[in-house]
This record gives sequence, C-alpha cells and structure tokens, in this order.
Amino acid sequence: MSRVPRDFYEDLVRTSQGNRAGFLSERERWLRALPVEAREELLFEFEMLLRSVERYVHLHDNGVIDPQDKPLVTRDFREELKDVRATLSQAIRLARHLLDPDSDQKLQFRRYVETQLADDNMRRSRIEGELDQETPQESLFVLRQSFESLRNLIDHLLQLPVCGLSLFNDVGNLVLREIVLNRYFRPFRLNEFRLEYDRLRSVRLLALLSTVPTETRPLFTTAYLSLFRLLHCLAYVSQDSQGPIPRRVRVLLALVRSEALSLVGYLKNELAPKAGPKPLQAACLRAARDIARETDRIARDVLVELDRDRAAAARASYAFTQLFQAQVVALTEALSPGSTSGEAPFEQLASSMEAAERLRKDLWVFSQLCRAAEGHLRNDDVTSAEAVISSIVAFLGYFQDGSYQLLRYVDYEAFDRFSALLTELPWPPEGPAVRTRLIEDLRAFSMVLENTFAAVSRRAQLRGFNFDRAEAELLRDRFLAATR
Repeated sequence: MSRVPRDFYEDLVRTSQGNRAGFLSERERWLRALPVEAREELLFEFEMLLRSVERYVHLHDNGVIDPQDKPLVTRDFREELKDVRATLSQAIRLARHLLDPDSDQKLQFRRYVETQLADDNMRRSRIEGELDQETPQESLFVLRQSFESLRNLIDHLLQLPVCGLSLFNDVGNLVLREIVLNRYFRPFRLNEFRLEYDRLRSVRLLALLSTVPTETRPLFTTAYLSLFRLLHCLAYVSQDSQGPIPRRVRVLLALVRSEALSLVGYLKNELAPKAGPKPLQAACLRAARDIARETDRIARDVLVELDRDRAAAARASYAFTQLFQAQVVALTEALSPGSTSGEAPFEQLASSMEAAERLRKDLWVFSQLCRAAEGHLRNDDVTSAEAVISSIVAFLGYFQDGSYQLLRYVDYEAFDRFSALLTELPWPPEGPAVRTRLIEDLRAFSMVLENTFAAVSRRAQLRGFNFDRAEAELLRDRFLAATR
C-alpha cells in the first residue's frame, strides 16, 4: 500500500523553525494538553507582544518617533518606557493564563522554597535548575518572573526627573536578553511559522496553492502566511477612537511597520527572482513596492500622530489592513487571473462560511470511507477493505491540502494519529488480533469525524444552510471509483 501523503504545511513550518523545531514540537505537546480556553490565541498574542517589544526598543525602526522632534539624545523617553511597561504587563497577564493552576502553584512554591534555603550551594543548584528551562511550563514561569522584575524596575525609573536615551536603551537590552534567552517562547520571525496559529483558512487560496509548481509553492505560501499574520496582529489594535489608546497599541503598530518592511525584502529578494514567469515576477515586485510606499506614508503621516490624535491608531490599523488585504488579492490574481473578480474580493477569498461548508462536506466523506472499511473488515472481506483503505489514503492527501488546514488546532492530534496509523499499517493485516485492532481504530476515528462534523454543523456561519448530501456523495464515490 502506498505511503500516506505528508502535510505540506507541516513540512513548511518545520523547515522554517530551523534548529528550534525540537523545542517547538515539545511546546506543541504541552499546548495540546493545556486545559485553558482559547489557548492558541492566547499564545499568539503573548508571542506577538514579545516580538513587538523586540522591535519597539529599536527606535530608528519603530516608526512612532517623529523625525521632526528634538534629537534623540535630548529626548525624555518616559512615554516610551510607559509603553514598554504596559506591554510587559499584558504579557504577564497572558503568561498567568497560559500556566495552568497546578503548574503555577508548584513553580511558585519552588520559588518560595528557594528564598528560604540557608545553604548557598543548594539554593544555587535550585536556581540553576529553574534557569535550565527543561519544560515549557518552567520556561514560561521564568519569563513571567523576569518581566515582573523588569516592570518593577521601570516603575522606579519612571520616578526620575528625566528618562534619557541611554536609560531606555539599557532597559530595552535587558528586555531583549530575557526574550532571546528564553528556550520555548522566543517569538517568531517573519519567515518562521507555528502550527498552533499559522494556517491559511481559505478554501480558495488552499485550492490555488495546490496547483502551484512544487518548486515555488513554498515561496508563495510563505508570502500568504506572512500577510495573514500581519492581518492577525492588526486585529489586536483597538478600533475605539473615543477612549484613550492602550499604550501597547503603539508597540503593536511598531511591530506591524517593521514586519511589513521585512516582507518587502522577502518579496523583492526571495520570491520575485524565483516566482517563475515574468508576469509573476512583476506582480511580486509590484507588491513589494506598494507595501514599502504605503508603509512609509502611514509611518510619516499617521503613526507620528499617535500621541496627539486618539483616532490615529484606528486610521493606521485601517490603512494597514486595506494594504495587506489588497496584496493578498493582487498575488492571487497574479497566480490565477480572473479569480478575484466581483465586489469585496478579499472577503470572498477569506470566506468563513465557504471554509465551514468545505470542512463539513469533507468530514462526512472521510467518516463514510472509514465506516465502509470497518464494515468490510468485520465481514472478513479483505479485498474490498483494501480498496476502501486505498481510497482513504488518496482522500487523506486531498484532505491535508485543504480541510485539514481549516480544523481547530485542538483537533489536529486525532487526525495526525490516524495518519500515522495508515503510514505504519502492514497490508494485508494478518491475524485476528491485528485485524481487530484496525477495526477498533477505524471505529474510533469515525466517531471523531462524526463528532467534529456535528460541531462544525453547529457553527454560526452554517446556520440556515442545509448539508448538501448529494454533493458529498459524489465526492465520496469519486474517491471510491479511483481505486476500483
């Protein structure tokens, strides 16, 4: 039997992580077992804030310092320090949410014990053990404790008459050191992605990318993932122009500006030269030019007004959002001319209803194929079972390129486990024990598929839309016919 197709996006994400893939795989296991609501989104916000501070302390890159203001060496950086403090405070709150109560209590107790130890060698040994960050929980706890200490330090520094450039730089270096030395929660880079939250949840884009040549598909996928991550970050910028702007918004907008300029370099130097035909190369260069030009305008005309105009943050967020959505549409049109016609082309590409409909249909087909294979095995019809399992393998490749990316992160584990089962499955399954185990695995995964199907059917996007069973049966029969 042929091997199961690999998940292209997982391969791309693992490759982007370089030598950190092992740590991040361990972190994924921790996250999947974490009993915290919306844990993936909390983790994204946490790492986004780390990355934001990392960019914000580079004053020449952050875009919120008005070049017409007084020279940096004569400025009072009190407001910038307050921005950093507010961002650290939010990161501390998120770290508390991400640490389940049991782990948090144990680590807090261990920290208390360390303060009570009279033996210097034992105390030092315990501190060194904690700083080794052997688990994601320890790594997160250490970072939270460090941020609390830095926040306390900033509180005292803000009482000084003036907070000069050298002081701001020193605080920035201390924050950066804690972030860079963290083992499990070092923030993402532009072309480094996480399975926990970096997925393209667009039926049309997934279908389009499956047709792109294998040598350029990772390049275009990276561009799309980067654009959607920027849009994800912008969702955290307050759109309320009536109240005071949260200080961390200034820091987030500095991140968006910096990452946008990094994306310009990627489009111009990495994607365009390898994109393929000249029209595609020209489209990539055009996207790079448009992002660079508009980002510079927003920084020059809008970001410098953040201190003086309450509506500036909303205007900057809107301008950036329109810019990145337009580039998603432009790249799509370059890859498939005529595919983005009509009103609101981005909304069509990113339709959550279309994604839910596709996922619901594919889950039903998947469960039907598994139930059929289970039934043939129960009836000792190994030949028919082999044909259906071959259909499942073929369908899994189709599923991984599309609907797998539309699942919730919490659902991945069951699908990954079943995929691994098919990869290692000996055929034909010899002996009653092996056959019984396979029957039970198919039954259990069928129940997972049916429960997921029911959960997707209850989504608000599908309210009032009946399941098109006839269309789903056609898709099922297409895969069954391909293996007969």
